[in-house]
Parts: sequence; C-alpha cells; structure tokens
Amino acid sequence: MVKIKLVQLLILLGAGIIALVFVKLMYDMSMNMARMTDHVGSLSRDVAAMQVSVDGMSANMEKMSLTMQSIDTHIQGMGSAVEQGGKVFKQWDPAQMMR
Repeated sequence: MVKIKLVQLLILLGAGIIALVFVKLMYDMSMNMARMTDHVGSLSRDVAAMQVSVDGMSANMEKMSLTMQSIDTHIQGMGSAVEQGGKVFKQWDPAQMMR
C-alpha cells in the first residue's frame, strides 16, 4: 500500500514538474514572440524611412537632371556666341579701321 502511494506521489510530482517546465517554455516563447514583434515593427519603421529617403533621392536626381539640361542649353548658347564672335572677328579688317 505504501509503495502504491509512493508511486502515485512520484507520478504526481513528475506531472507537476513537467507542467512547470511547459509553463516556463510557454512564457519564454511568449517573451520571444513579443521581442520579435518589436523587431519587426522597428524593421518596418526603418523600411518606411528608407522609402522616404529613396523618394527624396529620386526627386533630387530629377532636379539634377533638369539642372544638367539647363547647363547643357547654356553651354550650347555660349558655343553659339563664341562661334558668332569668331565669324565677326574673321570679317574684321584692321586696315579698314585705320582709314
């Protein structure tokens, strides 16, 4: 009779220990899931910030492209002016100016 009671007590203690280990595992899993959720939220915010940065860079690239087009137009205008000045200079005759 004592042996049966001892076996029942050991089984009950074993079941209690297994239950406590299971509760501890569930608690740890819950904490890890909470931390992972925080990391995912942080990652989401970082990705959103990167998207804003990429959008800003895209807008800056568009501005730079327009600026480069404007510079190209000005350079072409200056080239035309230099070409016209060269033509005028070639037609200039200092001997006629001396008369």
